[in-house]
Amino acid sequence: MHVSSDSVVSGADSLYDETVLPNRCPSYGAANTAAETAVRLLHSAAVVVRTSLTIGDGGSSHKRVVHASAASAGEGALFTDDVRCPVHVADLAAALWELAISDATGVLYLTRPDAISRYELGALIARPDGIAPSLLPASHRVGSPFPGALDVRLDTTATQHRLGTRAFPPRRSRTSRSRWRSGGASYGHRSMNS
Repeated sequence: MHVSSDSVVSGADSLYDETVLPNRCPSYGAANTAAETAVRLLHSAAVVVRTSLTIGDGGSSHKRVVHASAASAGEGALFTDDVRCPVHVADLAAALWELAISDATGVLYLTRPDAISRYELGALIARPDGIAPSLLPASHRVGSPFPGALDVRLDTTATQHRLGTRAFPPRRSRTSRSRWRSGGASYGHRSMNS
């Protein structure tokens, strides 16, 4: 099993399913593309897992950025036009474990099914920590010095049909948001027939 990222796609189409071939050249995306290619050439039955922003509790880099942004009084900003499908590390680990003991092969996507901006993600992280989202500086990535795709949404439909676990999107409900932020796995078991 190889864990890759959404950096292998250009963002030109915004929605990508598991059949999409890597199509991005910048260094991080190129490195992930090379690693995916090598793994699949060396082991044809390998599972390549593409994921997106991975959120955790405590020392998460995303949490540190949110806290620093809220405290910085104008330094830095969270982009409202940079859209991804984040996943909590506990959810990712649960799905990876399921795949590790299965006979799955090929490219699979392990992210939440709904896309949110980095600013919206920051607000979800801020609220449980007592930080008002209004304290988070917002900006646009368009026109900034930061290169890369703006809107990358991984369509997890095919992967979800192959898994016995399902991710709850961060915005679905107050309960799922709480579970998503609390560190508890928010994958709920479901029947393979549902």
